Amino acid sequence: MEKEAGSKDAVTGTQIDGGVTNLDVTHALLRADRYAFNLQHEDGHWCGEFATGAFPTAEYVFFSQACGIDISEDAAAFRKHLLSLQLPNGSWSLAPDHPGDVSMSAEAYLALRLLHLTPESKELQLARSFILEAGGIAKVRVLTRIFFAQFGLVPWDAVPQIPAELMLLPAKSPFSIYSIWVAARLSVVPLLIIRHHEPVYALPNGTSHSNDFLDELWLDPKTKTAPYGKPYMELLKENDSLGVIFKAVDHLLYAFKRFRNTPLRYLARKKIVKWILERQNADGSWFGYVTGYQFGMQALLLEGFTTEDAPIRRGLSTMQSWMWEDEDGKRIQLSNSPVWDTAMMVKALCSEGAYRNDERVHRAASWLKSHQLFGPRTDLAQYISNLPDGGFSFEYDNPWYPDVDDSAAVALSLLDQDPDAFEKYPLIRVTEFCLAMQNADGGWSAFDRDSDPVWLHKSPFNDMDNLCDPSTADVTGRVLELCGLVIQHAHAAAGRPPPDLIAKARRAASRAIPLLASQQEADGSWWGRWGVNYVFGTCNAIGGLALFAEMERNGSITAMIKRGAAFLARVQHVDGGWGESYATYDMPPAPPGSGPSLPSPTAWAILGLLAAGTACDDRTVSSGIHWLLSEQTLGDGKGGLTWIERPHTGVGFPRKLYIGYKMYQNYFPMLALRRYVSGAAAQKVEDGRQILQD
Repeated sequence: MEKEAGSKDAVTGTQIDGGVTNLDVTHALLRADRYAFNLQHEDGHWCGEFATGAFPTAEYVFFSQACGIDISEDAAAFRKHLLSLQLPNGSWSLAPDHPGDVSMSAEAYLALRLLHLTPESKELQLARSFILEAGGIAKVRVLTRIFFAQFGLVPWDAVPQIPAELMLLPAKSPFSIYSIWVAARLSVVPLLIIRHHEPVYALPNGTSHSNDFLDELWLDPKTKTAPYGKPYMELLKENDSLGVIFKAVDHLLYAFKRFRNTPLRYLARKKIVKWILERQNADGSWFGYVTGYQFGMQALLLEGFTTEDAPIRRGLSTMQSWMWEDEDGKRIQLSNSPVWDTAMMVKALCSEGAYRNDERVHRAASWLKSHQLFGPRTDLAQYISNLPDGGFSFEYDNPWYPDVDDSAAVALSLLDQDPDAFEKYPLIRVTEFCLAMQNADGGWSAFDRDSDPVWLHKSPFNDMDNLCDPSTADVTGRVLELCGLVIQHAHAAAGRPPPDLIAKARRAASRAIPLLASQQEADGSWWGRWGVNYVFGTCNAIGGLALFAEMERNGSITAMIKRGAAFLARVQHVDGGWGESYATYDMPPAPPGSGPSLPSPTAWAILGLLAAGTACDDRTVSSGIHWLLSEQTLGDGKGGLTWIERPHTGVGFPRKLYIGYKMYQNYFPMLALRRYVSGAAAQKVEDGRQILQD
């Protein structure tokens, strides 16, 4: 590719773009590395804040109110955090720079009332105006209704039925709890108990099944009706037979609600309690995310446990370690991400051979290996026969729920840290686990295998489209990259994988590549399920395909990669960066690549372009590097420097939950810069050879 004006060789120290040199890139990397090492914990791991907006803290306030837990000592700090997230129009949103959301706003409003902010305060007056303009409490999501029903603020009849007897169905039944993916399951199972009891807890004004504590948020507080789902006639007009069936079943369950105290219901409740107790982690936590964690404790309390019983006492104690406090106040995190953050940081530090022998990185790798999960006690083993162990979960302690994305990320980071790792047990086992989790369509999901019952989305209980875990390009690309490295090491002098693992990787790749081909969009991009959005999906897909382009004969993989790289180049912003807005998930979606330039998406795009074979002196790449260097402005006072990323770039559920991984803004730019420096060095050597040949 021809060099353009203003874009010279990056290795000699001359100009790259806008006056930036290779020396500048090296210095930026050193400052970012120092910042990263300054954040490392003594035992070797990293863990940044897992930011998700106001609702986890609001729901913790509800949980404390329901269970009689005194949080008055922290009330001011919780209040400060919630108010720090309020938008100028009085609302709360799903994420920074996202429009206000009626459910988030109603939850924050109730939490602030419980934290002693009066309805007459300016903040709540503004919030009230927004909520009423959006339709009031009648318009909130199902999960918010469940919280409000527990205080008599909405009738329990405004919440869909979920019968506890679902727990008695065989694991492989299409209606069993294992038919829905893990993140939904961990809330649904304890909710079977909560829905059975339909508790109503006290608010500051007392206990009532029709409490007037939030009457100011109803358009008509005298008739608190809140229908959910579409009416029968609308479903019939849309020829939505599944929707009609689900609605009819829901009405039937209401009709039989008075017969719920049957021997079968008793058996189901006992099984649910046993299920919850079995899944309490060694540290006292449950499930790896706080909503299910709190529902689990609440279910046990409704079944006769007390706050003095060991499981509840341990659970309450550990929950405090999920808190995060800084100048913006105190909040509880929805989850914690030490395995993910440590794996990605090790990869960023060790890519291209850097820091492989550094004692600090060795500690991090040892910490990761100590969190590898062995043994059959996982939810996956309940419905997947002969599943290999050796996977990794996302959190500090969550042995019941290893997941594919974290496991593949750890495998890739261990290989970057130790090129001979394929000879060693930890990497062999985690690779076996990942390959065994391949879906029937050839792709991989983040948490489950063959969990794609999209018909469940017709259920009136599901208004977040979060009951399935289908194959996605971003996870498939990551595991495909691991497959490619297994195959690439087949003839290595050292670090050679076992022959049966190589054969499995070849078979898995032969099924995964067609899946990625089928998911590529007309514009050359891939949709991003776990990162915002097409830039993330495209980067991962190209990363997975790149090694196979070197092995193919017919050029079809190369063509896919070229189309993906062309997309990345096309959506680059005029300032040299990349970024996408949450609106790319909306219906109808905003154009891919639209949104402010941000560090993580810019790094993803550069990584995708470099993996596609784009030259380092190509203007698209060099201007992206220039953008990263110009935006490295956040110092730690200890010689370290990183980037600032206000919008969330991680995704929990598209359109419903976005995640701010606070270390993304550090390790992804580090990885991109390190790959760039290595690629530029290799390019200089190749240019030198060409000159000699000429």
